[in-house]
Amino acid sequence: MKLRQLQRTLVRHLTMRDYRAYERLLKHVQARGDVWMTSQGTYMAWWQERGKSTLRVTVSDGVCRAESSLKNAAVEKFPGEFVPAGMVRCDGASFSGEVWLTIDSALEERELLIELLKQEGILNFRVARDGEFFLSRQEVAPLLTTIDAKLRERSRLFEADISLIRQLIVDKLAARGLPLPRIWYHPVIAGKVVQAVLSPRYDVDRAITNVARVRRLEQRYGVTSTLYLRAFCPFYSDRDIRALARSAWVTEIGLHGEFVRNAGRYGDELAAARAEKEQLERLIGRPVAGLCMHGGELTLNVSENTLGAIEQAGFLYDTTSGMGYYLPYRPIVSGRMGNCYRLNHAFGDIKVSPGRNYAREFYEQATEQMDRVYKQNGVFVLTLHPVYFGVFSYLLHPRNIGRLARFFWDRVRR
Repeated sequence: MKLRQLQRTLVRHLTMRDYRAYERLLKHVQARGDVWMTSQGTYMAWWQERGKSTLRVTVSDGVCRAESSLKNAAVEKFPGEFVPAGMVRCDGASFSGEVWLTIDSALEERELLIELLKQEGILNFRVARDGEFFLSRQEVAPLLTTIDAKLRERSRLFEADISLIRQLIVDKLAARGLPLPRIWYHPVIAGKVVQAVLSPRYDVDRAITNVARVRRLEQRYGVTSTLYLRAFCPFYSDRDIRALARSAWVTEIGLHGEFVRNAGRYGDELAAARAEKEQLERLIGRPVAGLCMHGGELTLNVSENTLGAIEQAGFLYDTTSGMGYYLPYRPIVSGRMGNCYRLNHAFGDIKVSPGRNYAREFYEQATEQMDRVYKQNGVFVLTLHPVYFGVFSYLLHPRNIGRLARFFWDRVRR
């Protein structure tokens, strides 16, 4: 059985080609003109700053003003109208002064509600017993209970549930003749409001020597991406990782986790997670914020304990999941909202059947997914594997052949 799996893996490597298909996708996305093609770390830095920023909404003389502390913020008058100066006419308003959305202090799920308001860019809120625009426990608790359940399941979309909370706010403001101004999900870049994000991710399982060629392609289209490296890998050495990290064209390195495989060596998955993170940080000389779990060569690296290990090891975000919400979100872990964000990758080259029509199918399926994410104004994490960008160029390096041969021989003997 293992030998047949190894044979299928080798056939897949020899028949798949990402280079031209990927370039065609980048051309397609670039032509839109309003998609930010950036690494996960760069986008998450923006997302964090957005969540920490302020939004002050005031009404006077028939004008509603929205002012934010966030650099490159786009202010949207919901739905879909962007106001560069943050000023919206509201001549029929029956309210004047500063607009505060007040969260009921009796609401048990207020942490979740605050997180969702930040996610929606509705930052002019406070917690109190009453207020002009009051979000009562009776109104929002049932909606939050539904969202909480879906976050625990970690596999169900909840855009529709969030939209009900947003509509509740819209209705409260509209009753006083006011619009809903909020900070848009993405920044303004080169004078354009970003409508969606394409963020390539590379699972560097083996072909670390192919990364330079891949990044040269991305540089031609102004793309940055995230490379996920294994801290203890049989296919490349510590020296290879250090050399890659010193390259000017590497924008971000994350951890390709193997916690289950290394749990026996370190005691448990949490100890393995911390050891792998520390090892990779030592090799590259900078912090590691991102994580995606390595599927493994014939060994799964995800268990019921993995999510807890990820949470406790101190990662900012995780791109392992392939399903769920279109924007960064924090799952419920051990009954509480976690600290590690989830970014869902949704599609990757390994999902495309190898063969003669691979390039066409890759382009069509990736484009279809990008269009779907674009309509949702989301973040598309595209998962790619450098070995598929040229297995022959990978084999041209003698040390790669030796490492690959030793690995296959070891697995066959087992």
